[in-house]
Amino acid sequence: MDYESEVKQRFLSPNRVKSFEEGIAGVVSGESSDRTLNVWVRFQVQVINGLIRTIRFNVYGCPYTVAAVDWAAEWLEGRETGALLDLGMIDRRKELGVPVDRLGKLLLIEDAAAACQKKLERLTTQDGN
Repeated sequence: MDYESEVKQRFLSPNRVKSFEEGIAGVVSGESSDRTLNVWVRFQVQVINGLIRTIRFNVYGCPYTVAAVDWAAEWLEGRETGALLDLGMIDRRKELGVPVDRLGKLLLIEDAAAACQKKLERLTTQDGN
C-alpha cells in the first residue's frame, strides 16, 4: 500500500508513544478498542490548570491509525481539556489520505479522547465536593 508521506513519517517515528510513570500528578487515561477492526488506542493526558500539558499514547493498528493518533496527541498538547471532545477525525481523514473504509478506526481515537474527558469531569466533580 502506498501511504502519504505524513502517514509514513508519523507511523515510522511517532513522538509520544510511551506511558507516564505511576503517581504522576494530573494524569488520566482513556482507551477504546474494536477487535473486529484490530484497533486499540490509549491516551494518557496530564492536565495542569485546565490545560493539557503532556499527552502520551499507546496504539495498536494500521499505519493510518498510528499516524492519526500521533497527530491527535500533538494537536491536543497545550489546549484546554475541552479539545478532547473536538478532534474532528473525519476532517483529518481527508488530510492524511485515510481511505473511507478506515474511518471507524479514526473514530475510536475520538472515543479514547472522550474517555479521558469523562475521567477529568469525574475528578473535577469529586474535587468540588
